[in-house]
Amino acid sequence: MNIGFGCYRINELVEDHRQSLSKALLGGVNVIDTSANYADGGSESLIGNVLAELISSGSIERRNITLITKGGYIQGRNLAVAREQRSRGNPFRDVIEFNEKLWHSISPDFLEDQFRRQFERLKVDYADTYLLHNPEYSLSFRTSAGASLEENRSIFYDRVEKAFEFLEEKVRQGRIRDYGISSNTFVSYRESTEFVSLERCVSAAEKVAGSGNHFRSVQFPLNLFEGGAVTVRNNSDSSKTVLDYAAERGMKVYVNRPLNSIMSTGLVRLADFRADDFREKDFIRQNELVKQMEADMTQEILPREGVEGDELKLISGKFNTGRLIYENWKFFGSIEHLNDMIMQVYTPSISEISHFAESRRSNENLYLHILKYVHESHKLMNFVSNYYKLRAGKRAQFIHGLINEHLPPELHGLSLARKALLITASVPGVSSVLLGMRKPGYVEDALEVMKLTKIENAEEIIKRVSSEILNIRS
Repeated sequence: MNIGFGCYRINELVEDHRQSLSKALLGGVNVIDTSANYADGGSESLIGNVLAELISSGSIERRNITLITKGGYIQGRNLAVAREQRSRGNPFRDVIEFNEKLWHSISPDFLEDQFRRQFERLKVDYADTYLLHNPEYSLSFRTSAGASLEENRSIFYDRVEKAFEFLEEKVRQGRIRDYGISSNTFVSYRESTEFVSLERCVSAAEKVAGSGNHFRSVQFPLNLFEGGAVTVRNNSDSSKTVLDYAAERGMKVYVNRPLNSIMSTGLVRLADFRADDFREKDFIRQNELVKQMEADMTQEILPREGVEGDELKLISGKFNTGRLIYENWKFFGSIEHLNDMIMQVYTPSISEISHFAESRRSNENLYLHILKYVHESHKLMNFVSNYYKLRAGKRAQFIHGLINEHLPPELHGLSLARKALLITASVPGVSSVLLGMRKPGYVEDALEVMKLTKIENAEEIIKRVSSEILNIRS
């Protein structure tokens, strides 16, 4: 049973992330999965620093670590490079422009550029596996532009073939040991616009390098709710699932999102939630307090303390937590949607308010008023968070019940996260389950599950639970 360290939201700037990766590697985790676009390269930089430190100290050996990285996304610093290349009249080839902040390419010239930058960050001589990262988005993009699906698929697999030629050369150079594709749509129905056929990808690799090709790794989602890898027969004339086909070929299979299921209604976190009691009267009182503080701040305190003009207009717009919660607190739907709002709206606003306060620290009266507002806003968000955690807790108990019907009694006491990891890692053909381990507690989950014995009915549990959930939602 293998649990790998997924680095999607890992950043070199966060000390907890460094400690978590070190703890995992020292505890026996031996698979690391990252990508060029994770934290805009910060994920690879963290990995490079931690590996260098632990290897130089003799704590681990490089040969015992499977290092996977990926390329394809053009965003952040990569997007700036791509724009610069274009301005010089030497653009990367076959670039798909989704929007002004996100492009994508798997062309050899872009991948060459990525290899140079990625290996500088990773500080290693070689990566064990290099994956083309979610190339399927070009299928939907081009279909929406008017071309037929089969025309788009032909173009797509031609580009995959060219990328494989490049990657075979990197194997010959010793920069990578093997290569593959990470695709969310390996598990989709064949009729889907974005479906990526593992069978056709294998054919492309064989065309490039025969039966001795190094296309040996794939990555796709698998969890209790998203069971397509074990339920959707989309290879070999619809007789085999992608997992069946990969196993038949002897490929390494890395599955992601073991605890984060993406449903039609949004993200569902497969974990237990602890919450304090929610008293609506106390919440309403706190909400009214924060709204009043916002009115006082924007209409009286800021103008009185010399904030005026465009600066006043700009910063006043950030004092909106009370109003936002008052209008929306019952409509976030789930703890996951609430957390999205906190990350995308609340945290940036509070951060700007805090920076503004620091810039006015010499004005003690204003500074203290703002600190008080931030404190009371956090209290308000805790009320809302508790409300949704209580609802999520009931959902978790329901899922526990579904799983426990098929688990031996001695495993009933495991947390929902550990049950989900155990089940996913026990599925035949799965080489490693990639778990995001941003916090030491997540590392503990992985290390404890790795001590357990695989269960024999994991695939059946996923089929039953995902079917049950689908029936409920329909």
